[in-house]
Amino acid sequence: MTGPARPARRHRGEEGETLIEVLVAVVLMGVAFVTIFGGMGTAIISSVAQQKVTGADSVIRSAAEKVVGAPYVSCAGGYGTPTPPAGYTVTVEIEYWDGVGAFGPSCPTSDTGIQKVTLTVHATGPHPVRDATLEVVKRESMPS
Repeated sequence: MTGPARPARRHRGEEGETLIEVLVAVVLMGVAFVTIFGGMGTAIISSVAQQKVTGADSVIRSAAEKVVGAPYVSCAGGYGTPTPPAGYTVTVEIEYWDGVGAFGPSCPTSDTGIQKVTLTVHATGPHPVRDATLEVVKRESMPS
């Protein structure tokens, strides 16, 4: 009577992983790399977008300071378009108080001395962000 078969003994240096163990390890490493690089890409894109939003806020506040500091211009003129840094565009829209209760795009027959200046800053580039808008109400200074 012979006993149960014994597995063949491995000699030193013949130990190692099976093909399935290697494939599982490679797949897990691939998933980890894709997750890490995807997260890094998302972080970079959101960082660029936040920089543009912060830059647009700075540009619009600077433009508003120029409008506030400029002397009042009646219906005949405007406050110009401030020169923004590269990557931004600024538009200026002026509405005039009609003296009754509303602002309108055209100057009333007599200037009431109140204007609403709307500044809009748009950040240009491949990743669009929301435009920044700021309204400034400008009054003609009354003589003392």
